[in-house]
Amino acid sequence: MQQDFNTHTPTITNVIGFEASTETDHTEMNMAKIVGAVAYDVIWPNGHTETLYTGLRPGDNFGWTIKVIEAVQAWRNAGGVIPEWVPPTPEELREKMPSLTARQFRLGLLQSGRSLSQVETAIAAIADPTEREKAQVEWEYAAEFNRMHPLVVSLSVTLGFTPEDVDTLWQSSLQL
Repeated sequence: MQQDFNTHTPTITNVIGFEASTETDHTEMNMAKIVGAVAYDVIWPNGHTETLYTGLRPGDNFGWTIKVIEAVQAWRNAGGVIPEWVPPTPEELREKMPSLTARQFRLGLLQSGRSLSQVETAIAAIADPTEREKAQVEWEYAAEFNRMHPLVVSLSVTLGFTPEDVDTLWQSSLQL
């Protein structure tokens, strides 16, 4: 049995904003020609509300996307601003890097010419006893490592890595 589209779909109540894509012309006024992602609030027929996100790309304008484009067009006509795309900073990219398993991280360090004993020496050299013990626990027991974790950042400096060197180590270690 086919369900009625209008009784089982939400109503868009508010357009929160738009995140531009590298392909976005932020001066374009026709939302059917814009590339990016829109955040918006909806209310479902049962009264439940939530925030949804939809990617927009010219040519993908069908079904629910048409309703989203219409809502964003109304928002834009009312003064909503499509931001110019700004590339992420290196720090923003580092924050989004996937975690490495402890195995990947250690093998990556070895491939980069650093030994595990150098890491142990660097941890042993931490002056504050509490911070040293925390670092030792992280090094020995962490199941995974995040690129911007304080231990990773401090060890990278101590072991002579530049931030770009760590980025390279991180990317190559993902394959291990």
